[in-house]
Amino acid sequence: MRIVTTSLTQAEQRFLEENGRLVLGQASSTNSVKLASLLVEGAVCSYLETIREDLGTDKNDVAASLMMKRLGFLAVNCFMSMSAFNKTLQIAPENIWLDSFYDKGTWLPKIRFNELDVEEAPSNGRSDWRTRHISSLFQGLFVPLIEQVAKEAKISRQTLWENVMLYVYWLYETILPKLDVTEHATEDFQALLDAPASLFGMNRNPAANFYSEKVFVLKHQANIRVRKTCCFYYQTNSSGARCSTCPLECKV
Repeated sequence: MRIVTTSLTQAEQRFLEENGRLVLGQASSTNSVKLASLLVEGAVCSYLETIREDLGTDKNDVAASLMMKRLGFLAVNCFMSMSAFNKTLQIAPENIWLDSFYDKGTWLPKIRFNELDVEEAPSNGRSDWRTRHISSLFQGLFVPLIEQVAKEAKISRQTLWENVMLYVYWLYETILPKLDVTEHATEDFQALLDAPASLFGMNRNPAANFYSEKVFVLKHQANIRVRKTCCFYYQTNSSGARCSTCPLECKV
C-alpha cells in the first residue's frame, strides 16, 4: 500500500489545539517529559514526584490516575484526526512530550509533538489503514506506558484504560457530532469497539468493556455513563468532591 504523507491544514491544527490540547515545536514549559523516557525503569515515579503537588496529592497512584486522564487527549487527537480529517498522526514515544501547563491553577498539560508527521487515508483500503494506526497508537504507546505506570505507581490497569477511553467516548458522542465532516466517525468508533483485546494487552477490549449504557442518575438529573472504576479525583480536593460519573457517587 502506498503511504501518502501530508500535513494538517491551519484550521485542522487550530481545532486540535483548541479541543485536544495539542502543541507543536519546542517546549515552552519548565516541566516537560518525553513519553519514551517514562518507559525507563523508575522514571514514572520520578516524574510523578514533580507533579503530585500540582495535583493536590502525595500519593503516586492518585497522581498516576490523573496523569493518564490528561494523556487521554493524545488518543483524542489521533481519533479526531482520523475521523474528522481522514488523516492520522504518526505516533512515536520519542517524538511526543507532556508539557506542564496550568489553567486557573489546575494542572492541564499540553500534548506536544516535536514534529508532526501526518498520513492521509488511501483512496482504497481505508480499513487496513485505520487498523494499522490504531495498532500504532495502542500497541506502540499506550500499552507499554500503561504497563509501566501500573507497575510503578501500583495502580490498576483497568483504571488507567478507563481514564483514556472516557475521553474517546466524549469525542465521538459530543465533539464529532457538532462537525459537518463526520463521514467516517461511526465506522471508526465501531472498529475501536470491535478491536481484539490483544491490541490493548488485556483479556478484554477496554474500549468495549467500559462502553456501558448511560443511566439516569437522580442526583445529577441526567443520563450518565457511570464509571466502573474510580479515578481517585476525590482525593485531590479538600472537599472530597467526586466526578459526576463516579461509581461511588452515582445512584440510579
